[in-house]
Parts: sequence; structure tokens; C-alpha cells
Amino acid sequence: ISMMFQQGMGGGMPAGFGGSMGGMPAGFGGRPGGMPTGFGGMPGGATSGGAGPKLYDAIPSGTIVSLKELKSSPERNGDRGVIKQYAPSKGRYVVALEDSDETMSVKPQNLLQHVHVRLHDIQSQQELNGKTGTIIAWNPIKERYNIYVTVMKKVVSLKPSNVVLDNDTVAQVVGLNSKPELNGKWGTITKWIRESNKYDVQLSRDKIIRVKVENMRV
Repeated sequence: ISMMFQQGMGGGMPAGFGGSMGGMPAGFGGRPGGMPTGFGGMPGGATSGGAGPKLYDAIPSGTIVSLKELKSSPERNGDRGVIKQYAPSKGRYVVALEDSDETMSVKPQNLLQHVHVRLHDIQSQQELNGKTGTIIAWNPIKERYNIYVTVMKKVVSLKPSNVVLDNDTVAQVVGLNSKPELNGKWGTITKWIRESNKYDVQLSRDKIIRVKVENMRV
């Protein structure tokens, strides 16, 4: 994965997301939405170690991620890599780091997925509605995603309620007041309902819930 992320800065992209001036960061042009070809993960859920039943609550192998909020190794925060495997017994992911032969065992709360999204229902910048892009950062203070908008070649900061994740994205349930026992659980998004701006989320083989878009985070 040494060629996935070129270093540099241009076109409003944060340092480390490089590429040509005003263009998509190098290594993100493989398929619509900016994710490299071959790194789309396994639709419909992951498997542990490439065998066994689907795990609807596990981020698929091949997903590009960044490390965040690491307490034991804070110097690694912001480092990028690819998920290679999920270990259910440990509740951790094996991440192959960029430009290195090194792997790390990482908790899900310490990962940000650089996944494909569609922008929706933005009142202040209506020209963004319907555009697609890639999540490149999360601001925990403002609770907004930084998203590289592919066609417009710029970064925008948006609330989760304006960011629609693709089907087959695995995300975490947050902020539910009606069913707080579901907060913290992970599931696979199977459908977006435009009229209500909600997702159908599959938590397990036989359990699907419907939640607001802003209650799912990657």
C-alpha cells in the first residue's frame, strides 16, 4: 500500500492527503467517490480471517482507515493504513500501515474510515446536494466530517445528518435516546430511506434496526 497516499498539500487538502493542486489526493482516484480500486471491502459484512459467517458488525477487510485518539501511542494518530483482518475475540482490527511492513492491533473507536458518501439536504450550500465525496477527517469538537467533494475538488465540513453513507458501510450507533442500549453497537447499512433520512442497519443475521442518519458514525 506504499503508493496509496502520496505526501504533499494542495487544493485545500490537509497535509498528508497530497495529490496535484486542486485535485483529488493521489491514490484516491480508483473508483467513483475517490476510493482506490480494489479497496472497497466486502459488501454485506466482513468475515474474521477470511472464513466463517458474515460479521455485520465488523468493518470489511480492505477498508482504508486513519488512526485516531490513541492514548498509548499518540504519535501514531493520523497514520493511515488498510484493515487486513478483524479478531472478534479481541474486539480489534489488524491494520497494515502505509509505507511500512508494520501492522497494528487497533480498537474500532481508534479508527476513522475513509469511505464514500453522498451529500444531502444542505440548506446553506444547496449546490453540494447530491454530490459525492470521501471522508478524510472527523472533528470531535464540532462533530463534523471533513469531506473531499470529488467533482468540486474541495474540502467541506458537514454535520453527520448531511452525510449519507453508502450501503454496505459498517458504522457505529451513537446518541440514541429511545434505545440507549444500542449505542456503541456496530452494524452494516443496508438501505437509506430518503423521505425520513434514516438507515436500515443490520446488526446481526436476524436483527435490523432503523435509525436516523446522524445516529451512525464511521
